[in-house]
Amino acid sequence: MWDILASVGHGIKAFFLFFKPVVDFIISTGVPDQVENVKYKELFTNGWFMVPYLFMIGWNIYKKQLYTIIIILLFTGSWAFFGTPYMRGIMGQDQISLEAVLPLVGGACVVLIITIYLIFFKSE
Repeated sequence: MWDILASVGHGIKAFFLFFKPVVDFIISTGVPDQVENVKYKELFTNGWFMVPYLFMIGWNIYKKQLYTIIIILLFTGSWAFFGTPYMRGIMGQDQISLEAVLPLVGGACVVLIITIYLIFFKSE
């Protein structure tokens, strides 16, 4: 039995080591720091971001994929919410209180439920 568990353990380790170069590349390029320091006003006025973003939304409107547009807007709104002063105030505290986290968890659950519903139960 221990031989089986050892081989499963080695398989799991090999699976995760497969992604190690990707994670190392992401960390070496500074992507986590860039995501942490995003300035939303500058991002949504930058043509290099807005042209592909608007093209993607326009293409989904042309194809009449309403559910895809709703999912894109839900995730964009959620992502923008994490840059608000309210969110920075919550994460900047030494101890995070339950009263501050419950609205975030509730909002995340609503976004997740709507996304799952649109993807699996109401497909186009």
